[in-house]
Amino acid sequence: MEQVRVNLKNNPYTVYIGSDILKKTGEILSGFKKGNRVLVVSNKKVFSLYGKKLIAGLKGKFTVGVHLMKDGEQFKRLDAVASIYDACVKNKLDRHSAIIALGGGVVGDVAGFAAATFMRGIDVVQIPTTLLAQVDSSVGGKTGVDLPSGKNLAGAFHQPLFVVADITTLNTLSEREYLNGMAEAIKHGIILDAEYFNFMETARAAILRRDKAAVQKLVTRSVEIKASVVAKDEKEKSGLRAFLNFGHTAGHAIEAALNYKGLKHGEAIAAGAVIAAGLSRRFKLCSQETENRINKVFSEYNLIKPLRKLKNAQIISRLSGDKKTKNGKIIFVLTKEIGCVILKEITDFSAIKKELNRFNALFS
Repeated sequence: MEQVRVNLKNNPYTVYIGSDILKKTGEILSGFKKGNRVLVVSNKKVFSLYGKKLIAGLKGKFTVGVHLMKDGEQFKRLDAVASIYDACVKNKLDRHSAIIALGGGVVGDVAGFAAATFMRGIDVVQIPTTLLAQVDSSVGGKTGVDLPSGKNLAGAFHQPLFVVADITTLNTLSEREYLNGMAEAIKHGIILDAEYFNFMETARAAILRRDKAAVQKLVTRSVEIKASVVAKDEKEKSGLRAFLNFGHTAGHAIEAALNYKGLKHGEAIAAGAVIAAGLSRRFKLCSQETENRINKVFSEYNLIKPLRKLKNAQIISRLSGDKKTKNGKIIFVLTKEIGCVILKEITDFSAIKKELNRFNALFS
């Protein structure tokens, strides 16, 4: 079992990564908690697969309640948070209790936000069961829900007590859901680690067949990169953490314009990354070779999907409402080379439109 420490000034924590470690959650948690009540938040599908194993490790140490959410990005809303509050009250949670988020990014974000705000904040344990959540969303303390006007517009920073990333849970994912997580892993390589990016290029066959050693390396290195960024800029004050938004500026706009239907998060982020790479080349920040490598790796992991149902105006409109805007200017993370990115304010919407047109021409 690997252990990656997220060395925050306040509330540092550990991410545990390994095979068949879900059952250790109760043992780890018992070393922290004074209270004896926990609420497991999950969805029906995930809980049917892993709920019994998790609860078996918690029984004898904790009184366990269960709340099952509806599954899907469209249910990442404030009313889902309110339902968790009701479950907390029903199960008599207090300030010494904890919420355990068992599931993918939606469960982690919503349960984390509920924990951040119930009784002004109680502990949360993140148990991500998708590749997307293991390599990215479960680490860093960002919690929240979507509003009709945009993604993650209501939220809070609330770091977990610890994270358990059991890579055996990835074996039950569909091919598309598994690949959904690769977009964030590839992003980590683009922004900070050229060697890691190269690993994902050259080890594609092993990663695709979910080879245990390859997946363990994939998850561990992504968590290390995310942890290093979060430790230096927990709440996006220095600008470093904003580098994690590579691909997300246009990607979030695409998701919102589609009303979070039709594309997986990773597929939208892949589109956003290709658009960002195109803008980087257009503004002469990176070479054509760098852009080509970025486009190729997303294509080879089958993450590039056409955007036939969207018009440029719909995406531009959503870009203007994104939380990454500043004084009316859209902030993009652009790449200079693999492993090195910068922040750039863009006011030239024609450049964005040209790259949207180019994406559609290349991948329609």
